[in-house]
Amino acid sequence: MVYKVRKTIRNDCLVLSKKMRQADKDEIWSSGRFKPLEALMEGYNLSKDNCYTLLLDMDIVGIFGVNRIDNKSGIVWLMGSDNLTKYKKEFYKVSKEYLELFLKEFKTVFNYVDERNKTTTKWLKKLGFSFIGREPEFGVDKIPFILFLKERNYV
Repeated sequence: MVYKVRKTIRNDCLVLSKKMRQADKDEIWSSGRFKPLEALMEGYNLSKDNCYTLLLDMDIVGIFGVNRIDNKSGIVWLMGSDNLTKYKKEFYKVSKEYLELFLKEFKTVFNYVDERNKTTTKWLKKLGFSFIGREPEFGVDKIPFILFLKERNYV
């Protein structure tokens, strides 16, 4: 069982939208009243060449990317199905690889995560993200979200 990554095509958004995990549905609804297909298409359109589809046994389990803010920073994002983290060790390895790729292009990547989403928060910490602050009334639902950020390491 190996994860494979490829550039996203529009139809991937439709496929994943039908099986998006509940935590992602809750987050995109609370933040901006997005339905799964709308959120995926928004990410796809804004990320352009930095949008990728994650496959497990040829099944689409996630779509992720980074939206350019300026030449130094980007907004990272990921939405997935319940099988996204089926093989946690391998999923972490792929996540780390693409985070490093994004940090070659951007000095800083960041986003907000729904405070209720403990699984994502744990994964982000493991990837080395810093949690910068808590926004107590974020998005349409005005519920707590956490700002996370990762900067390129200079050696």
